[in-house]
Amino acid sequence: MIAAGRLRRRYRGFLAIGGSAILGALLLVACGDSPRPAQTEADQTPKVQQKGLRPRASATAATGARTVTTGAAQIAANTAVPGFIQVAAGENHTCALRGTGQVECWGDNDHGQLDAPEDVRFQHITSGWRFSCGIQTDGTLNCWGRNNHQQADPPDGTFQSLDAGWDHACALSGTTATCWGRNANERATPPSGVEFTAIGAGAEHSCGLSSSGSLVCWGKNDDGRSDSRDGPFRALAVGIAHTCALGSDGTALCQGQNSAGQSSPPGTSFDQISAGSNHTCGSLSNGYVECWGGTDEAAQLILFGPPGRLQSISSGWLSSCATNHHGQVACWPAVFRHPRQSPYDGLLLADVSLGHSFSEPTEVFPWPYGGVAVADRTGTLALLTPKLSVVPLFDLTDVVNSVHEERGLISAAIDPQFGEFNYIYLYFTLTDPGNDDIAFGRLSRFPIADGHLIREQELVILDVSREAERAAVHYGGAVRFGSDGMLYLGTGDASCFECPQRLDSLHGKILRIDVRGATVGRPYKIPDDNPMLETPEARPEVWALGLRNPWRMAFDPHDDRLWVGDVGHSSYEEVSIVRAGTNLGWPITEGLHCFKPDAGAVEIYDISTSMPCEGTEDFTEPITSYEHAGKCAIVGGIVYRGTAIPWLYGTYLFGDFCSGQIWALDGDAETGWGMIEIADLDKPLSSFGTDANGEVLVLTFGGPVLRLIEIESEYAPAVTHVPTATIVTLPHPADATGRP
Repeated sequence: MIAAGRLRRRYRGFLAIGGSAILGALLLVACGDSPRPAQTEADQTPKVQQKGLRPRASATAATGARTVTTGAAQIAANTAVPGFIQVAAGENHTCALRGTGQVECWGDNDHGQLDAPEDVRFQHITSGWRFSCGIQTDGTLNCWGRNNHQQADPPDGTFQSLDAGWDHACALSGTTATCWGRNANERATPPSGVEFTAIGAGAEHSCGLSSSGSLVCWGKNDDGRSDSRDGPFRALAVGIAHTCALGSDGTALCQGQNSAGQSSPPGTSFDQISAGSNHTCGSLSNGYVECWGGTDEAAQLILFGPPGRLQSISSGWLSSCATNHHGQVACWPAVFRHPRQSPYDGLLLADVSLGHSFSEPTEVFPWPYGGVAVADRTGTLALLTPKLSVVPLFDLTDVVNSVHEERGLISAAIDPQFGEFNYIYLYFTLTDPGNDDIAFGRLSRFPIADGHLIREQELVILDVSREAERAAVHYGGAVRFGSDGMLYLGTGDASCFECPQRLDSLHGKILRIDVRGATVGRPYKIPDDNPMLETPEARPEVWALGLRNPWRMAFDPHDDRLWVGDVGHSSYEEVSIVRAGTNLGWPITEGLHCFKPDAGAVEIYDISTSMPCEGTEDFTEPITSYEHAGKCAIVGGIVYRGTAIPWLYGTYLFGDFCSGQIWALDGDAETGWGMIEIADLDKPLSSFGTDANGEVLVLTFGGPVLRLIEIESEYAPAVTHVPTATIVTLPHPADATGRP
């Protein structure tokens, strides 16, 4: 464990950055390694060790300008690469080429654009408007997907380079350019007599680099997208309505549409370049990608590791993708928005939501079949698969009462003996039958079969009924299993001030029950060692009391201590370690202070010294408490036990819903506790979780799922004029079967 003082010093100089909104873009990530179905030998890609790698952005030869070696030798040379050697971003789909020559695609499949031939091996691929093409190992072409203009019917012959546009494509055979598909504005009619070394296709125009290095274009020419330019140029990229090329010194020249700044490159020297719909990206020799355009004219630095030249870069309609030297693929959106920043560098919050933003997510946890599951307050449960798809798992929106911001699907937990007992436990609110304005909490068990929940076999475990007419808020809570196999449920006071101190009430408590062998007639048992078992008139389920609204609790897997974030009333939030029989003091105390329920305010006394409140002798003080000042509600987190950020090991991470701040807490009762801010988000923070590897996941309302990443400051780029990145890419999982 890091001492409190050490923690303060170590955090100095760390920066955490929130993810931006996603406009349909995809991000390929490792969602964790949980048990998954067996893979074929071809799919068993060696896993890349992440520790010590700095995530950064990637790029390869310019989109449409990458010349590859024809023949099986190129494929054989790359079979040792663990994963992908090239990526191609289209309009609503993306395809990636493995070192084995196999192609995998993800995204929408409305025209079969994901149906890459499985029995063919490729050496190069490209993606356009809902179709893709590739050069096979013998140099011939193969296309699949949308074919309304015969864009998926390539010509015969052998080729060494190609690029797909909106509804046409172009390829090079030697130095001869050939185009096919729609030919309006003669976009598919390259000029005769020109020897080309590179080729690119856009929406309504095409371009190539001549043997002398000049830029030669044909097709529609509004905004000057098809203007010819003397070189020499060494790479080009053709977007929907703009064209870019790299000069001999690596600087970019762009022309054509510039509505989002996509044709206004910085003065950076690039290795490679790619152009999409409203944005452009170029790769740097140190393993970074710099992008411009998008929904913000400010440039953005994308980080993708390790440092060094990248294998492939491709820009689609609303996203760009890249592969690095470890065979990893990453994609990021063309939404270059910069959130508030804190004065720390070295930590990033990376968007790992696979191009999906959630409305009001409340829980994220590893799914037993791979990937992570995300619960939304509205009553839905969805799976982010390892293969970039969002799969609906469950829908309780017709039952869950989510009309108030504190109601809805609150928490979920997988049975700790999953495999033998394939159950998930959900805690949610229902409308009270006697009053539509009132709700109550319900804990139910659902079986999981073939990766999906079976609603018809719901077993109601426990109803936490209202005990006050004003009970409209404060339902808690969290469902967690301890290492003892018992189920722990945190409940709020339901706006009943007296309930947390009443032993005959389930409100404002942490309940502990045994759900093993549950039946309709006996949905749970009371553990023999529950602290209130022999207390007269006490509910035997009660394990701890005196809570107001425990929004998230988590067991430390190292020592089984239960950490709880309890939401305060008007002035203070608190973090506590809770044990059997603990009384946290609400509503007599709020944080470390006395509370007056009638006045709704606190008296400023420190109960650890002056003890002015009656009956506080048996209360357990919180480990830490913070005052409202731009903050409003604690979001309890987790004790970090992952491996990606070794110095963070053993610290407790938590945050605040309103401010979006995230803190790390470390220490002990003897030496004291140290608390430091490590992140500052631009969206309401709602919950924490982990993937199957114990790495930290963060949820925000109206935003993506984020993962806490460390970047090593010694790899900082030399570029100084570019704002710090808001998107960080992560490795592709070893298993990309995508089975829910």
